[in-house]
This record gives sequence, C-alpha cells and structure tokens, in this order.
Amino acid sequence: DGSDENPGMPMDEKLKLYAEAMAKDPAPLLEDLNAKLIELDDMVFSEHHCSEGGISMDDVDLWARLRSITIIKGAQWPTKLRAYMENLSALGDVPLYDQMAL
Repeated sequence: DGSDENPGMPMDEKLKLYAEAMAKDPAPLLEDLNAKLIELDDMVFSEHHCSEGGISMDDVDLWARLRSITIIKGAQWPTKLRAYMENLSALGDVPLYDQMAL
C-alpha cells in the first residue's frame, strides 16, 4: 500500500509483470471465462433478477461485477445471462461496455 510497514512492489517490477502478462496468449483465459459464464447462466434465476425473491442487493453486486466483463472482446454470453445484463442495464440506465470491448 506504499506505507513504511508495507512498501509495496517497486514500479519496475510491476511493469515487468504487466509486460509478461500482456505477452501471454489470452485464449486459455477466455475459454475459462466463457465456460464460467455458461455455469453462471444456469445459476441465475431469470432474465430479470438473479434470485427467486426478485431484485435485491445480490443483483446490484452481481450485475456490477459482470458489467466489467462486458469490456472483454470474445466473451460469449449465454442467452439468459445476456438478457439479464441488458435488462438491468436498461433498468438502471447504466450502459454496458460492449462498445469499448478490447
């Protein structure tokens, strides 16, 4: 965190790790992500809310986390999960990041 007690990692080491990560082939990670999205699709209750009780804080948390994935080019959204993302995006008037996907 940059304190004397926990000085953190030197910037050159951070940059080296970042460069190594960027040089790796993202295909295996994307395959894992897409498999996990399929698993999650089965767990989400409906296109309108993630649990039986209706819209809840679970949706606020889940949707926000999943929204960050919409910036990943090549993410394959199962039908129900994609509808869930779009429905909550419209409900909250907060856009997804698909247009900026990298």
